[in-house]
Amino acid sequence: MNLEDDHQYEERKTPEGYLVKVRLSKMTYVVFTPKGPEVPKGAKNNSIIVNVPRVVFLGDDFNLSHFRMGDLSFVNVKNGKLLIPYQHGGAKEIKTINLNSGSESDILPVIIYHFNTLKELGTLSEKKIDFQHIVADEGLQKNDMVSLKIRYPSVNIFLLKKKMTTAVDPQIALPSDEKGTAKPIDTDSSGIALRATNSNLNVHSENPVFLSRIHLRNMELDKVKQLLFDFNLNLEDVMFIRTFLDVMIKNKDDKEELRLNKEKLVTLDEIFRLSELIIKNDEVHFEAEIDKGLTKDVAYMVYALLEKYQENAESIEQEIMYWDWKYQAKRLMQ
Repeated sequence: MNLEDDHQYEERKTPEGYLVKVRLSKMTYVVFTPKGPEVPKGAKNNSIIVNVPRVVFLGDDFNLSHFRMGDLSFVNVKNGKLLIPYQHGGAKEIKTINLNSGSESDILPVIIYHFNTLKELGTLSEKKIDFQHIVADEGLQKNDMVSLKIRYPSVNIFLLKKKMTTAVDPQIALPSDEKGTAKPIDTDSSGIALRATNSNLNVHSENPVFLSRIHLRNMELDKVKQLLFDFNLNLEDVMFIRTFLDVMIKNKDDKEELRLNKEKLVTLDEIFRLSELIIKNDEVHFEAEIDKGLTKDVAYMVYALLEKYQENAESIEQEIMYWDWKYQAKRLMQ
């Protein structure tokens, strides 16, 4: 099969250097490593092509508002396991279901469904849509569980209890694309982070990824920039925020507000891209970017960010490196 012959693809480049290419017409994917296509562990006939897993949540006590049901999404992978985030039983904690992937990639695609009843779940069978996993609420009747096992013998079934203590860091759990509905997961039980739109939300939450979603929806781009200074962002944080920005820049729904602000969004993405190099202390690639030149707006932000990192340098060598980078960025500000 020649992957380039079919243009109906969606791609994700991951922070760890993988390329995940999804064939939308068949909902299959291939992971490309620096050495070529990956053969997942346990793959039949050593095939590189994998079906996008479909996961069904069954029960009316789940909150999956961060996914768009039945649509392609991307989630994080840790130690070969997909991290499928959810909320359950009215709790504010974000938990995850961990599913084996056989892949070494750090991001992979999934499709999520949510049905309140077994009868609603039957609509997938009517549409001849196969799924591989069911995550069921503990309120599921015993007879319904038996029916599930008889009707879907090859499907993995997980039964959850409301008091399970499997909460995880929301920064890790949140999906790595902006496929969700207008309402994100509310990790603040008081709702203050959603209500206080006229104040600095950054003081009300410890989750910069959550905040970035709110600020971007409100087109408060300066507040997104401020996240770089209010938090010590790690590479995962930056990756999430850049994924949100990428979706907004592509503007597949052709929204006028995004079209009018495209240049600002591109500049913001550039700032976060360079912040990745600073966080990694990537001298070779950062200095290559300086040599290519930066716009004044980007150079100003980079200079300010380098000042922050220089103040917190862990060694004399690191402090000197930041000082040199600041000097070069300052030249580009003039």
